[in-house]
Amino acid sequence: MVRKERGGDFLYKQHIKNLVQIEQAIKLIQLDLRRYISTEQVKNEEIYTKIFSYLVTCWAEVRILKLAYEPNTFTDNEIKEIINASTLKDKWVKALNISVCKAYNITFSNDKQIITSRLNFTPKTRYLALINLIENDLMQSIEIRNRIAHGQWVYAFTNNLEKISTNLTKELKTENIVSLQLKIKLFKSLTQIIHDLAVSPPTFEKNFDMNFNMVEQQINNLHKRDYNKYKIKMVEKYKRGLNKRRNSKETA
Repeated sequence: MVRKERGGDFLYKQHIKNLVQIEQAIKLIQLDLRRYISTEQVKNEEIYTKIFSYLVTCWAEVRILKLAYEPNTFTDNEIKEIINASTLKDKWVKALNISVCKAYNITFSNDKQIITSRLNFTPKTRYLALINLIENDLMQSIEIRNRIAHGQWVYAFTNNLEKISTNLTKELKTENIVSLQLKIKLFKSLTQIIHDLAVSPPTFEKNFDMNFNMVEQQINNLHKRDYNKYKIKMVEKYKRGLNKRRNSKETA
């Protein structure tokens, strides 16, 4: 079934508007968050980091909807498959699976094992790398967002609410502005790769190494960049600014 351009274009524009406002909210939150980090307002920093974390995954949710409705990307039936997927992770996986199957002319399946069995080595390796990004990096952000949305701002609980989740509580406490900024870049790169795959397999083939190198660099930065060093740098910069303004007043 081909896409109904008129309805699809209307919804595409609405998702763009949602995405723009979320990105504006992210910019505003980051401004306040940087100020709280610089002035060592620890409690405010913790609160705004959680808001930022929530917005990052909101961005990922709207971004996959925008991708689904982008012109010349998916048919009406394929859009329905994506938007009706039960979870945010499943929406991203479904978009990837549809794109892979179309690009390599294989019968559609939403089963990772079946898809990999039908792909040659190079596309299989690429596909598994992309699935891994969704199932690990994106899924972790979704889990944290869900806890924040349910009021678990200090301690994260297991799904049955009977125990504290040690791992998620640790993630909740260690997330910071640096890691969240890198996650946005990571999800943007992932979106571009899936878009290329869905719209133009030759473009996907041509740009994959460049795009995935960016992804790997972002992942490495997630693990290597030291937030404490960033925080010290921000505090020192703020103090230098205070001293400069103070000296200017004294010499005026």
